Amino acid sequence: MNFFRTMFRCCSGFQAYREIRDLPIRSSLLYLLQLVVLLGLVLAARFVPSGWQLADVVGDWTQAHVPPFRVQQGKVLANVPQPYRSGDEDFLFLLDTTGKITAADPQAMHGVLMTADELVFWMKSDRNPTAPVFAQRHSLRGFPDAEITPEYVRNLMRAALLMSVPMFFFGGGCLLLAQVLLFSFAAAVLERGMANGLRWSQLFNIALHSITPAAIIFVTYAAMRLRGLDLQLIYIIAYGIFLLGATNACRNTVTDETPADNECL
Repeated sequence: MNFFRTMFRCCSGFQAYREIRDLPIRSSLLYLLQLVVLLGLVLAARFVPSGWQLADVVGDWTQAHVPPFRVQQGKVLANVPQPYRSGDEDFLFLLDTTGKITAADPQAMHGVLMTADELVFWMKSDRNPTAPVFAQRHSLRGFPDAEITPEYVRNLMRAALLMSVPMFFFGGGCLLLAQVLLFSFAAAVLERGMANGLRWSQLFNIALHSITPAAIIFVTYAAMRLRGLDLQLIYIIAYGIFLLGATNACRNTVTDETPADNECL
């Protein structure tokens, strides 16, 4: 079945899943791969250019606020008076290899602290000085020796962005496949013993193709960058509606069911 025709049929109504339920498993897996690639390319086309521009913004900010320093053998080397502070309450950069500052500054919403051998990122949920600070520490041990310049920061961010794209495709595909397996196995247990119950392979096909409308809605809203929407909740609701509706539509009536013995012949 043509990929785009299948995608359209998956969104057109529950009865369309009757011609999908008996597809070979390998055909369904190929369809999932094509769907992930298509929707992933849409998201990449929307967000990669923004990430590229963000790298320029961060590079310009680095040039204006970060003094020249280098990392050598896991240690920070800098010839500036310390502790060094630059930035504002939205984003603060701290450099201190003397040990006077070892933790995040709760007055700033976001920030970076470079100690003698660690890199600390932090963020807060709001501007309240008493709001909890979420910080992550990363040792510089094993970090390649480098002169930290604006151009280095730009190239590092762009390299990380390009590396994240194939990881996103792979991770997204694995998550969707795990979702399909979970729902199909759970449904197979519930269907056991029903007179007009569906086989696991049929449930697998239904669960996999039900991803289509939910994923399209998710990607569309994500690409539009609409604020105030819980995309995960919207995805779950859309997926649940099509999964349940398609499963019910694919059941044969008891009188139309062929005997189980004949199915094996």
